Amino acid sequence: MGSVSVVVCTHTDRRLGLLRECVDSLFAAEPAPHEVIVVVDDNPGLLARLPALLPADTKLLASTGKGVSAARNTGVEHASGELVAFIDDDAVADPKWLAEIARPFEKPDTVAAGGRIVPRWEAGNPRLPDELFWVVGCTYAGHPTTPQPVTRPIACNMAARRDALRAVGGFPHDFGPSGPSAKNHSNEEIALAVALRRRFGPESIWYAPDALVHHFVPASRVGWRYLWTRCVAEGISKADVHVRYGPAAMGFDQSYARHTLIPAIVRYARQGVVKRDRAAGVRALVGAGGLLVTAGAYGGRFVASGLRPAST
Repeated sequence: MGSVSVVVCTHTDRRLGLLRECVDSLFAAEPAPHEVIVVVDDNPGLLARLPALLPADTKLLASTGKGVSAARNTGVEHASGELVAFIDDDAVADPKWLAEIARPFEKPDTVAAGGRIVPRWEAGNPRLPDELFWVVGCTYAGHPTTPQPVTRPIACNMAARRDALRAVGGFPHDFGPSGPSAKNHSNEEIALAVALRRRFGPESIWYAPDALVHHFVPASRVGWRYLWTRCVAEGISKADVHVRYGPAAMGFDQSYARHTLIPAIVRYARQGVVKRDRAAGVRALVGAGGLLVTAGAYGGRFVASGLRPAST
């Protein structure tokens, strides 16, 4: 395994306890990372507090821009490992995570990899179907389950060759959360993955299902307001990806909607009616609502902004 720098981006004091859990899990990894880099986005007060709260070997940086994409790129620019791995500040890594996320890079033509993200619910999951776990940043039903090439990783749990990231300019700054809203934009990993696959080939990104992290999901993220807000952001972001990179960038998403989400909605609805399963009925409504809101935001982005899709 080549040397691996791990980048953790953070921006709020409210997740300080989770950040400490995350960093502790990284230093407990087998093998240990080459270095752990914590990048603080637009919060000088938090940056000043962290030296006393995190292990002494943690490298602390202020982001040179604003938003998660700029923060990740700051980490990449200061990383010295051959590989750069990314984990969210509210996730905890399995002890073998680092070894497993690096495994696909044994193939010299692999430039990026993504792992499996399981939810760690604060207050249980009352309504969200497995097919919509992407809403809370976790691996969802319909995602590949075995080691294979994928179109994109999920940024909460991914790694890439440092030189490859630099070759494509890193994460695009106009994608990804930025500012006070937790999810006012997204899909930065899709935009990055399109650039990587175009530069290095369609099988240059692999899925590593044994590279496991546990992603904390607060109770506020299973409420209706967060669900609809997140779906609107997803639809807008996917429209922007479509415009910049063409319809091929949305191929997996279209297949997921047709072959995973819509059949699941029908299945849950049937269970709700035939078996009088109230929980299944709620999941059908959530799935249908999530699909309609995302699709509506996607279409609305084109209409409201006069955007024109790229042809390639």
